[in-house]
Amino acid sequence: MPPEIDLAPADALRDGEMHAYPATPDVEVLLVRRQGQYRALAARCPHYGAPLEKGRIINDQLICPWHHACFRVDDGHLCQPPALDDLPTYPVRVADGRVWVTLPAHPTAAAESPDATPTALVGGTPPGPDRAAPDPRTFVLVGAGAAGQFAAQTLRAEGFGGRLVLVGADPAAPYDRTKLSKAFLAGKADKKALPLRQADFYQRHQIEILTDTRVTGLNLRQRQLQLEGRDPLRYDKLLLAPGCQPNTLPQLPGHELAGVLPLRTAQDAVRIREAATNARHVVIIGSSFIGMEAAASLAAEDEAAGNKNRRITVIARDKEPFMNVLGPKIGAMFRNLHRRHGVRFRAEADVQALEGENGRVTAVRLASGQRLPADVVVLGVGVRPATGFLAEAFELEKDGGLRVDAHLRAAEHVYVAGDVALFPLAAGLGQHRVEHWRLAQQHGACAARNMLGQEVAFAEVPFFWTQQFGKSLRYAGHATEWDEIIFHGDVRRQNFLALYAHRNRLVAAAALGRDDDMLVIMELLRRDQMPTPTAARRKTNWARLLDG
Repeated sequence: MPPEIDLAPADALRDGEMHAYPATPDVEVLLVRRQGQYRALAARCPHYGAPLEKGRIINDQLICPWHHACFRVDDGHLCQPPALDDLPTYPVRVADGRVWVTLPAHPTAAAESPDATPTALVGGTPPGPDRAAPDPRTFVLVGAGAAGQFAAQTLRAEGFGGRLVLVGADPAAPYDRTKLSKAFLAGKADKKALPLRQADFYQRHQIEILTDTRVTGLNLRQRQLQLEGRDPLRYDKLLLAPGCQPNTLPQLPGHELAGVLPLRTAQDAVRIREAATNARHVVIIGSSFIGMEAAASLAAEDEAAGNKNRRITVIARDKEPFMNVLGPKIGAMFRNLHRRHGVRFRAEADVQALEGENGRVTAVRLASGQRLPADVVVLGVGVRPATGFLAEAFELEKDGGLRVDAHLRAAEHVYVAGDVALFPLAAGLGQHRVEHWRLAQQHGACAARNMLGQEVAFAEVPFFWTQQFGKSLRYAGHATEWDEIIFHGDVRRQNFLALYAHRNRLVAAAALGRDDDMLVIMELLRRDQMPTPTAARRKTNWARLLDG
């Protein structure tokens, strides 16, 4: 039996406190005291290795300060993504005035460089093999992205013992798309860091993956999917989570030139990285999150390598980046941050054409007549739902989205998750389509449970993050429009909280350097207990609001 480790004095923590202690040279233990009892858990989040002592415990769940993965304090059970695995826990006892912890013989140490480590290997405890009763049904999941992958593991965790088929158009098994525009383009991660799961996970859980497989049609009456190059696939329950495809500006002269590249898939990211290696002029069309993250990653790679020969330029239609999502003040902060790192901007500009020689792009010509040299052009001009194959089965929305009810159901036996789902937000905030990684995973979990007959209404609050030049902005809620933005702190110094008010109601928040406030605000939004805009203009103790 492994020896016990003398971790801390018995009175080290007051009730409700937590603190990380070194247990071995490689392993930290998070000690938590609640209701007079100690709990010992791994100290780092098994998603990207965030220090959990900087998180918060709400409703018996420990919440990661960075990306809001949630774990049950008592046993480390994963309650909310983006983590994929449980948080390791350790036996603990109090004796002789000390707190003693027993670690396993080979405890999992948190990855030293999570950017370069597959998510499932950062330091969590994966669910065990299935022990469900045999089931004659076949469940099919279309889309091997965030929603499809998380739905698959949720179905097995919830006891589904039938045939489970995950169909993906991408040649690769599910991978972490959030790394593409960040760590991968910055040269901090390679393709080995991208998979969400190792191949043996799908084998152990008997999840069939059909990669590089396009769905071409759906027959609702016969419950049958048409697949390109394969026999039709019949289902008992179906999840549609095909995600989006990038806009490629087919109306733009020169869009077909070599070196004009979208960024959506791992193959796209590889092409951009290879093309940009020796490029002197990189032009990014669009100041979307993908476009701005790509600019930041390429510029950061230049700084790390001491490369002063590459010029990166962002062309944007709006005056400031993210104006329609975050507002002009925060957009200006990001623009200035990029400029300090050498990124150039052409704001309020329209691209008229792409010019080339010998079939390869050489310049971007603006409507103003200005001509920008370009060895590589990255398209960051948004995405559209990949739902063309559903046009005969459903009446799609104008943007290609698919409307669902509160249970994410689009038709009998058919559920929808992720980017394509037009779903009702909780608290009566209307139907929306939200393209967030964590939300797609949450959709996948909810849809999986409803495929099993649990009838769970989706009630989670949208949350996303963006990281550029080491600055991480977090956003909670959803505001397609607002009457005002209430600011606390200093936006220019990248330490602020922004509250978005619509019709005398706070519906969203964005922040830099206010991680704890954002943890609390997420819960207040979930409970529909945010203060009024008038009250929120005053300095607010958010934790006190939650406790009250």
